[in-house]
Amino acid sequence: MSSALPSRRVLLETIDRMAGVKVLVVADLVLDEFEYGEIDRVSREAPVLILAHRRTDRLPGGGANAAHNVRALDGRPIVVGRVGRDETGDALLALLGEKGIDVSRVWRDAAYRTPVKRRVLAGSGHSVKQQIVRMDRGGGSPVSPEAAPLLEAVKDLAGPTQGALVSDYSLGLLHPGTIGPLAEALRAGGRPIFVDSRAQLRLFHGITAATPNLQEAEAVFGGPVGDDVARLARAGALLREALRAEAIVVTRGSRGMSLFSGTADPVHLPVYGTDEVADVTGAGDTVISAFALALLGGGTHLEAALLANYAGGIVVMKRGTATVSRDELRHAVRTDPALDAGPGRA
Repeated sequence: MSSALPSRRVLLETIDRMAGVKVLVVADLVLDEFEYGEIDRVSREAPVLILAHRRTDRLPGGGANAAHNVRALDGRPIVVGRVGRDETGDALLALLGEKGIDVSRVWRDAAYRTPVKRRVLAGSGHSVKQQIVRMDRGGGSPVSPEAAPLLEAVKDLAGPTQGALVSDYSLGLLHPGTIGPLAEALRAGGRPIFVDSRAQLRLFHGITAATPNLQEAEAVFGGPVGDDVARLARAGALLREALRAEAIVVTRGSRGMSLFSGTADPVHLPVYGTDEVADVTGAGDTVISAFALALLGGGTHLEAALLANYAGGIVVMKRGTATVSRDELRHAVRTDPALDAGPGRA
């Protein structure tokens, strides 16, 4: 595999071309909250810890994190999605706006509560805080294909953007009534479509690429894959055929990721960095954002997968819902010893 890897120069040039790429991000928008506390004592009312609150962080989550990752890599995301008419929606739109993300086509739904994923992290004064509980709230009914401004916004923006990233967290924006018309509108605009879907991947067809994790790929494949590379190869080929996709990237946690495309044999990339991760929150959003930007910037499937693998390895070493910058990708490319082998050496 090493001899087939692109050179450092080629990868660095691909990173350079990621800047300024306009991406339509169709996404379930979530606010991530992280409550940090120090263990004070055990309650006398119940056998539970009492925490002294230290701080609360609020960050773009769900599909909003995908848009944030596109922006952190110097892309230009335009978001289509919904939030509620609530303080949480105000906070999430303000966060995205502060990061320079276009939210002009996000609409407010009075019957919807902006989803929040609230995580409580605890530890002693000088220890790393560990997540002890997560509480989710918000949501509402699936959007109506006729009433919601989803398809109108997508049709308006398909032309001015270079591609579309669909981030589906099964929160009602994307469902059997909207996925087909959405994909049709994007294909009519002639734009590449990148999909990250938590539970509905099999409903997307005629796409450019998808980035399921191993469990999501197994759900579509219809059986366990595990560490069996032969079964993984069959699953990747069947998944690509079922979705009529140009490429499938299966993320495999500590085992790295695997690329399946129609023009080459499967490529299995080992995990970048260490498998002792700090936090996997939102790592999938980072992977698809890097892959989409690299491909839209003119990279090959392999170049995009390599950069996405670097991005995923970097982001899981950060705590909370995090992003990766192009400078961090450049550093990874310049220091990865795997790129020293073979005729592709820069």
